[in-house]
Amino acid sequence: MLKPRSYILWLWSLLSLLNAKAQDIDYAKQCIKTLCSDDFAGRGYINEGDKKAAAFIKDEFAAHKLIPLGNQYYQGFGFPVVIYPDRVFLNIDNYELTPGEDFIINPGCPAISGNYKVLRLDSAMVDNSLEFKKWTKKNLKGTFLIVDEIKGKKLIHQERLTAILNNEIKARGLIYDNQENLVWGVAINFESYPILHIKKGILPRLVLKLKLTVDASRIPHSTQNVIGMIKGSVQPDSFIFITAHYDHLGMMGKEAMFPGANDNASGVAMLLDLARHYSQQPPEMSIVFIAFAAEEAGLIGSYYYTENPLLPLSKISLVVNLDLMATGDKGLTAVNGLIHPELFSLLQLSNTRGNYLPDIAARGKAMNSDHFHFTENNVPALFFYLRGEYHHYHDVGDKANAITLSKYNEAFKLMRDFINSRMKLEF
Repeated sequence: MLKPRSYILWLWSLLSLLNAKAQDIDYAKQCIKTLCSDDFAGRGYINEGDKKAAAFIKDEFAAHKLIPLGNQYYQGFGFPVVIYPDRVFLNIDNYELTPGEDFIINPGCPAISGNYKVLRLDSAMVDNSLEFKKWTKKNLKGTFLIVDEIKGKKLIHQERLTAILNNEIKARGLIYDNQENLVWGVAINFESYPILHIKKGILPRLVLKLKLTVDASRIPHSTQNVIGMIKGSVQPDSFIFITAHYDHLGMMGKEAMFPGANDNASGVAMLLDLARHYSQQPPEMSIVFIAFAAEEAGLIGSYYYTENPLLPLSKISLVVNLDLMATGDKGLTAVNGLIHPELFSLLQLSNTRGNYLPDIAARGKAMNSDHFHFTENNVPALFFYLRGEYHHYHDVGDKANAITLSKYNEAFKLMRDFINSRMKLEF
């Protein structure tokens, strides 16, 4: 017969073994690999990338026997978006640059095609009032200006730079040189002029000419949130929401794809893994899983849901929003942790009990992911992201094979324990 202490240790080991089966890192890896594949085109607005991702998530919801809210898993909506479906070409002094790796255009860059002069703009000259007057009289039509950074890493006087671009004989566009990271984004409107961001070490000091072609369109785009639910066994009319956005930046031309492995295929993978877990171990409260569209375009999907909720927002006990789930070696940050100290304490307690992650940090309110519009509607919401040595963000290097998921299992268990603890407070 086992002694009491031995029995407790044996039971703890057995529970740990059972819990180890609750998450499946191989399943998560496969989800991320699928979402980041070329066929999904960066989950953006070219080649139906976001629609293919939504269909994949819908099929996973169905496989895990989640039920739709209404007649289908989709909540459709639309918005305008700027796309770059064809040519994004840059040649500088007869040297062709690789889009996404050597340079990017600004999100919202207008269509442009032609040959242009290049002039390196000395920031000291522009900051000097007398020299600035000389610049406003120069014939800069058809010229791209290379903008240096000055001491303290501050850009040149922005108002004066705008004057140079918008005066009667305005410059054609800007080049920001020596960029450490080529970080892109999504735009819903065109900008006034093109901006080229060029990787550090690419441009020589003296540049004379460039050839640039950017094919751009602003289109109406239809998309969808993907929503499924597991009914609670005790309180089916009280809800916990688990959310993650599935969209990313898509394509910049035909060559540069932004896979978005950490941001946010990793969050979707954890959402799907939690759906898989709770489908096998039904929760006491109902759990709604939402994969949001159009987060990168300005939190549009979550805004649309909170304006058109399929369940009363007043019945939501907690929103857990998952984004950037690929690392964790340095811990986890809870946005809104300072707004909801009681929830943050429960999270810390769950982490301490399981000894999962090395640090749990709290932040205040921030409009940086899909939790925000729930917060604005007085719904308790926390946004979780993991911290670690991973340096790809909104760039072409955020690939499935670049992430390690080094603390995925621990982060999953922390989410599970925290959600379960929150449910127990309702009883």
